[in-house]
Amino acid sequence: MRSTDPLPEPDLSSLRTAFDTARIASGLTYDELAARTGLARRSLLDIAAGRNMGTLRTWILIARALDVSLDELTAGVWE
Repeated sequence: MRSTDPLPEPDLSSLRTAFDTARIASGLTYDELAARTGLARRSLLDIAAGRNMGTLRTWILIARALDVSLDELTAGVWE
């Protein structure tokens, strides 16, 4: 049976740490990740610095480029 309790709020501020941890683990530079995703290097730097969260499309592209699932990449928001 499903619980009717409300879901906890995700900690979206942890996305920047999750992004940088996954990028470093992949061995990709910001330039390489930008080339793989088609995103601007500045956009990636802004995400890593917490100045921008990006869109769902951005996170899907990053996850694919880093060869991780979107769930794996964003799991830290629930901790």
